[in-house]
Amino acid sequence: MERLRELCHLNGIELKGEHYEKLAEFKELLKKWGKRINLTSLLEDRDIEEKHFFDSLLGLKAFKEAGIEVEGKPICDVGSGGGFPGIPLAVVLENSPITLVEPRKKRCVFLEEVKRRLGLKNVKVECRRIEEVDGDFKLLTMRAVEDPEDAVEITGHLLEKGAILCIYRGKESFKGKLPGYGIKEITIEPKGVNFIRRFLFISKLNKSGS
Repeated sequence: MERLRELCHLNGIELKGEHYEKLAEFKELLKKWGKRINLTSLLEDRDIEEKHFFDSLLGLKAFKEAGIEVEGKPICDVGSGGGFPGIPLAVVLENSPITLVEPRKKRCVFLEEVKRRLGLKNVKVECRRIEEVDGDFKLLTMRAVEDPEDAVEITGHLLEKGAILCIYRGKESFKGKLPGYGIKEITIEPKGVNFIRRFLFISKLNKSGS
């Protein structure tokens, strides 16, 4: 896990030794299952540590910059897939209940196995579409989203209840508008890698517009 340690150190992300141990086990499970059920095309150690684990953990910096307290708060990872960003966040945010929502059965089986092997008592796997999930979440996370408008449409029932949607995006700034919603974009330019992450935080405006 040398690459992940290096990047976390460079960027002020503090992990405990046990966190690295759990993520190392997650990496082995990803490599083992990834070839069987097409979890990810990135199966080399360096790619997993940099483009999956570190990238997921960059959310911690973005949440802080956006003024969102996530420690101990319920989080929902929408369309979790291979467990990103949900599993790395769950490893570090040990006191935050994290729900992984994933409609594809094989991926749910994988996520359940990761939960069991890593001993993640704060994780719950929901094998269904986000539209069928109810709950009072502080934060919703989504990664690899093409259209924020679609993301808002499928999570609208949770945003109505006060959840904030955080979309992990690439280097392009979001130029669109989402009527009835407040948008805050946070840009993170991490050290040691050649990519930029933009995080889009979307929340439902009340009738006064705030």
